[in-house]
Amino acid sequence: MRKIGHQDVKAATDRLYADIRSLFGYKRKEFAYTCEDGFGAIKTPDFDLQIRIDQCLDDPKNYALTTEIVALHNAAIASDERFHACFNHHCEMLLVDFHGSINIDEKIDAIEAIPEIADCLDYEPDGSAFELKLPALDLQICVTECDITFSLLTLRNLGKLLDHSQKAFDILAKADFGLKLG
Repeated sequence: MRKIGHQDVKAATDRLYADIRSLFGYKRKEFAYTCEDGFGAIKTPDFDLQIRIDQCLDDPKNYALTTEIVALHNAAIASDERFHACFNHHCEMLLVDFHGSINIDEKIDAIEAIPEIADCLDYEPDGSAFELKLPALDLQICVTECDITFSLLTLRNLGKLLDHSQKAFDILAKADFGLKLG
């Protein structure tokens, strides 16, 4: 599948390379480009990204082209308008991996004790994961023992996603998540 979709990956990686070079003004020696076998990577002084093609888990006859910002070397870049302009149409969720696993039951209990968000909580009966839908922040939050994912309930907007995710982090601090963006 990766080889079949390589041309799509190459086209997307080439477009992002050109956009990044134009928006950020990096010189050739300041960033690296790799693209082979359905996988592309761009490394810059401020961030690294990957583009890959994989078979859809829900529909094996189709594939998914994924653009992922895998590292921020400069936390301030997340609020840079050039960064938003470059990735606004590519990024629809923010994923944060926990350094270790968390106790989902404890987090559910802590959230249920926060009146302003308790009604927004839904969780798996076995306590394996939970979801918070916060309409006031236009945000959906999905939590497993290994990670937390933020996505907007409405249209893609990277700046809004980052800003509202930080506000959600602040709310979740009451449930002792201890998270903060950049």
